[in-house]
Amino acid sequence: MGHKGYAPILFSVVVVNVILFISSVLFAPGLTKVTAVVALWGWTAVSLAVAALLVLVRCSSKDPGYIKTAVAGQPDAQDPLLNIDLNNTSSWTGNWSQLCPTCKIIRPVRSKHCPTCNRCVEQFDHHCPWVSNCVGKRNKRDFFIFLCMGSLTSIIGAAVALQRIWTSVPLLVADESWLHHVFFAYPGVIAFLFMDGAILIASVTLCVIQISQIARNLTTNEMANAVRYGYLRGPDGRFRNPYNHGCRKNCSDFLINGYTNDDEIAWPPLQHVAS
Repeated sequence: MGHKGYAPILFSVVVVNVILFISSVLFAPGLTKVTAVVALWGWTAVSLAVAALLVLVRCSSKDPGYIKTAVAGQPDAQDPLLNIDLNNTSSWTGNWSQLCPTCKIIRPVRSKHCPTCNRCVEQFDHHCPWVSNCVGKRNKRDFFIFLCMGSLTSIIGAAVALQRIWTSVPLLVADESWLHHVFFAYPGVIAFLFMDGAILIASVTLCVIQISQIARNLTTNEMANAVRYGYLRGPDGRFRNPYNHGCRKNCSDFLINGYTNDDEIAWPPLQHVAS
């Protein structure tokens, strides 16, 4: 999976949690017999978890939008950014932040050099250690789908587990509390709920953040470093997003294409030097 990171750990945690769910929630001998409706929801959660793992692998191994680098002695005539002469004084009259001395390229405005991957990524969002890859133009939709599937899986799994406990706890004696009985009678279910809850909090939080940014056509990097990017400031110096086409178009472009085509907006003079 991708670069070094925590993706193998996350993959293993999800697999362990799925096994725990099947053995301790759906088929636990100490719980009442599962009904057809609960079984349907339970296996739906398992199916979503498996699908989420496949999306995780795809997101981790997919090119996030790496920008082609210059290779010494091998100029690429089809990419004008690789043919630019960085020693030419005219190259230094534009936006210096577009120059990447490591990759030896002039990168598009919304891209950024990732120190972990050591590559420039188009429409860079962030480097996610949990998928062991950058999140950028070509895999951000996969990342978002993974978060949505993870959130939905965790919600369904928790609901099924709680229903199984609620319908299985017998009438208790006066000196025994409900929580005390559940913790000691169904440790497997409690372990599942603990892991599932942690995944749920993380996935829902990230999912909400991504939805907010997608609706405004902003990246995590732009949100964190807005004051550093001139293209995110208007003539009055205040924040202005030239890529915001309205919530509906921002969302439809992202969901249909997986990214937005904003190359025609805010391309500083440096970009034309390579023409």
